[in-house]
Amino acid sequence: MKDAGITDPEQVAKLPNTVFADPVNRKFPLHTKAAAWLAQTYFTESRHLYPTADAAIVQGKITKAAHFWHIEGHVKEARETLETKQTSMPPDLADTEFALVVKHEDQTHRLFPVHNAQNVEKAASELYRDRSKYPYTWRKTAARKILHKIAELAVTGLPEGVHEYLTMAASIGSAIPSQAAEKLAQRVLMLPANAVELRAKAARLAKTVAKMNGIPPAGEMEKLAQIVDRLDREHGFYRYYNAGVETPEEIFFTLTQKKAAVVRNSYIQLTTGTVIPFEALQSIPLGKVAAALGDDFSRAVMADNSLDVDLQKFGRIAATLPRGDATLLERALKAAGVLSERPALADVVL
Repeated sequence: MKDAGITDPEQVAKLPNTVFADPVNRKFPLHTKAAAWLAQTYFTESRHLYPTADAAIVQGKITKAAHFWHIEGHVKEARETLETKQTSMPPDLADTEFALVVKHEDQTHRLFPVHNAQNVEKAASELYRDRSKYPYTWRKTAARKILHKIAELAVTGLPEGVHEYLTMAASIGSAIPSQAAEKLAQRVLMLPANAVELRAKAARLAKTVAKMNGIPPAGEMEKLAQIVDRLDREHGFYRYYNAGVETPEEIFFTLTQKKAAVVRNSYIQLTTGTVIPFEALQSIPLGKVAAALGDDFSRAVMADNSLDVDLQKFGRIAATLPRGDATLLERALKAAGVLSERPALADVVL
């Protein structure tokens, strides 16, 4: 490998795409022993820039070339040396270079180093794999830091499902209340039959969640996630997070922050459960619809500087109407041609 650094750019420029491990971008030529060895070292350093499936293809071509040139041992040694160097932890790392720094029983634990792209990828995978080891608030803190580093370092090679989990663990979105309530009800069934009082409390909590209107803010869902986390840790349910039992974040944060905001800004949910798109309200005489609920409602939804109905006011107040008044509003909207059926929140999100 003494001549590994000798590469003729003019010669490489004339090579066909088929001799590159990454033919699309013409990277990592494999036309000589030295080139194949260099391809492995360069690819190991930039592997994090490739999606997992693409990285596997590139690595496969390099491995095949190493076998062809009878240098498997050299190539494997180069890869393992670089991987060890990339994922090793320098002794002088600051606390800010870790996704999680916590004090527990008079000891400071620095977990998930994220000082380079390779360690960020490793931290993300380990948090997902070992999520049962850490309480919900620890997972939330670590996930937020890892997501920040993923964006900062342009990490793209995460295994399938890891990034989606991180966004839920970061607890910056929300969930559809009816779906969260259904999952919470499953926890009730998991509780011991003799825990009568606890089962009753958990069932009441599930009913409360089911009655939430619209897409709840993240803060409310965080409080619920902490309650379920305590329940899971007290009864050992956390041990089965990798065996089908959903974590609190997988119950209360199935909607990303962006999607939750879109739903909040695009729909009104009445206390009857019916969902109305804001866009549909713009095409009907809201004054007549408001009149169906009486003078107080009509005055409350009027714009401050005109006699027109303020669409935002209409939406805010309509969402808080008692069930009887909400039913009257539904009938008025049907008469105006807005509602032909009763869509639920889950229907518009899906």
